[in-house]
Amino acid sequence: MNQKERIAKILELLQEKEKLDATELADYFQISKDSIRRDILLIVNDGLAERYRGGIALPIIKTKIEDYSKRLVEHSQEKIQIARKAVKEIADNQTIWLDVSTTVQFIAKELTQENVLIVTNSIDNAISATEVNNKQDVYLLGGYFNSNSHLLKGTSVIAQLANFYFDIAFIGASGISDAGLFYSELEDIELKQTIIKNAKRTCVVLDSSKVRNTTNFKLDFAKIDLLITDKPLPDSITKQLRKNEVKIILVEGGKK
Repeated sequence: MNQKERIAKILELLQEKEKLDATELADYFQISKDSIRRDILLIVNDGLAERYRGGIALPIIKTKIEDYSKRLVEHSQEKIQIARKAVKEIADNQTIWLDVSTTVQFIAKELTQENVLIVTNSIDNAISATEVNNKQDVYLLGGYFNSNSHLLKGTSVIAQLANFYFDIAFIGASGISDAGLFYSELEDIELKQTIIKNAKRTCVVLDSSKVRNTTNFKLDFAKIDLLITDKPLPDSITKQLRKNEVKIILVEGGKK
């Protein structure tokens, strides 16, 4: 069995067991510990596993950040309903932030208000907004291009945000618990904090599939003004949101 075949098998075992011991892997494949260390290094460097003392584990994010186009389809009806509710928070002649989020992308599609300036770092948001109205003003922040999520990222994006003051900012999240909002990368936290700092109001939009999904990167509920979702949240999360004076809006048809 060559290295490529071994790595494929290791990934298969990792999906089944979630954690693998390096010594056990060396015994399993009947190879040296040095060889298995090289395999592990390749897997970790590709972001397919997290390294811990003596082995590897599935990445710390509890929910896979799936292919962007696939996520756009999943729970699409819920996301559309959330977006339609969110659009009602926008008035003519406002400047708004649209985050990189499949739910937020539907806001771009639903926007009909006049003289609104959209600021975003999402190419998909820019395209969606101008498909509906080819005269729509969109300011696309520049940075390094991420081909997976079609976003522009880096310190230049954060620096450019200082030039804007949003009437309302719409942000998504990878997950939510009573501890706060969760994101897939540490850079996401700095970006969201800068957006919130430069907005009169901040609105979180997320569907119920994100409830109790957690990662290692957390943003607390402080300075969030509004949260729109499709189903009632667990009591523990609702309690923390109310404690932080976050208004919760449930879309029509959301059932307990």
